[in-house]
Amino acid sequence: MKKSFIVVVAILCSLFALSNEAHAKRIKIVTNPEFAKIYVDGNYVGDGVYFLKFTRKDDFFNIKVEAPGYVEKTMRVYKHDSRKTIPIDLREDESIEASVESHLANKYFTINVRDGVDESTAWKLLTQVMLNYFDEMKTSDKSSGFMNTAWEIDKFPESDVKIRTMVQIKEITNDGLAYQIRISSEKAPLDARGEHGFVPWERILKKYEPLINEMQQRIGKN
Repeated sequence: MKKSFIVVVAILCSLFALSNEAHAKRIKIVTNPEFAKIYVDGNYVGDGVYFLKFTRKDDFFNIKVEAPGYVEKTMRVYKHDSRKTIPIDLREDESIEASVESHLANKYFTINVRDGVDESTAWKLLTQVMLNYFDEMKTSDKSSGFMNTAWEIDKFPESDVKIRTMVQIKEITNDGLAYQIRISSEKAPLDARGEHGFVPWERILKKYEPLINEMQQRIGKN
C-alpha cells in the first residue's frame, strides 16, 4: 500500500511538472552586437541569444546586456509581452570612440630634458604645449617647478557619461634636468554633481593623446 502511494505521488508530480512545462512561455532575446553578454536577474546566461522561460510563478525578468565599447542596457521583460522575439540593440559608447586605452593614464611618466635646453627654456616650452590643449592653467609656479591645468570636462550625452582631464607637471632631478608628467583622466555619470561620482579611467581622450609626444619632441632627449 505504501509503495503504491509513493508511485501515485511520483506520477502526480511528473504530471504537474509536465503541465507546468506546457504552460511555460518562452521569449527569445537577441542582442546586437551578437557578442554582447546577457544577464538575467543578475546571473550571466550567455552571449547574443537567450530564451526566457516563464513559469506560472514568473511575472517578469530583469535583463542586462553589455559589450565592450557599447553602452550597457537594462530592461524588464514581462510575461504578458506579446512578442516572441525581443531584439536588444546597444549603442556604441561615444566616450570609447573618442579615446584610447593608455597605460600612462593617471600615472607619472618622466621626460629627461636634452642637453642644450635650460630650465627657463624648458618651462616656457612646456607651458606653450599645455596651453595648446587646455584653456586654463590652475597653477604655474616656476620657482617650485610645478604646474597643473584646471579640469577640462567633455560630455557624451549618448553614453550618459562625462570625462574630465587634467595635466600635472613637476620638475625633478634625474641625472640632470627632468620633469614628471601625469595625465589624470576620470569618468562619471552625466548627472554627477561636483566631485562626486568621478573615478579613474584608464583611457585618454584622443584630443589629448598627442600632448605626450609633443612634450617629448620639444624638450626630451632623443
